[in-house]
Amino acid sequence: MADRRGRARTRAAAPLLAGLLALALGACSAGPSTAPTEAPTVAPPTELPTALPTETTVPPTEAATPTPTVSSAGSACAAADLKASHDLVEGAAGSRLTTVVLVSASKCSVDLYPVLGIRDADGTDLVASTSAGPGRIELDPDASYSSEIRFANWCNPEPKYPLTLVIRIGAEEVTVTGSSFPEAGDMPPCNGTGGPRLESNPWTATP
Repeated sequence: MADRRGRARTRAAAPLLAGLLALALGACSAGPSTAPTEAPTVAPPTELPTALPTETTVPPTEAATPTPTVSSAGSACAAADLKASHDLVEGAAGSRLTTVVLVSASKCSVDLYPVLGIRDADGTDLVASTSAGPGRIELDPDASYSSEIRFANWCNPEPKYPLTLVIRIGAEEVTVTGSSFPEAGDMPPCNGTGGPRLESNPWTATP
């Protein structure tokens, strides 16, 4: 009787022991649980610009060229604006020389080299200047201007005196006041062909 009870206990405990053994084996085989470490997130490298920004260049603004203003200062002189006189008449090396002084009543311009002529007592034109240079000069009414005059190579008959020196301003003339130029009986000698020569230096402001 007792032996049957012992065998019955053994059969009843067997399933329990088997379950315990299975649990123990599962616990031995399972290792410690390690949570996977999440890889750090690396920010993507900043992309460098493929080209530098183009600098916008604003072209300089060209200054407008002012339109010149025409004033009376740049206008041509009229004969009525001018007065002229000459200095003493001198002779040298076959020439007759004098200095003409010019003044203006207003600001205006004349040829840089005076255009000259000589008339006899009857008003006949004897000679005209032969060497007038280029350019113009502006005259100031508060100044005077001078030019050296040379007359040479007179090969014609003796003229009627007194002789008058004139300055030609376009179609007009300004009479140069003073004594006869040249003086009576003192025409420059004939030095060859080519006719008479009446020459001048450019106008310069008188100091």
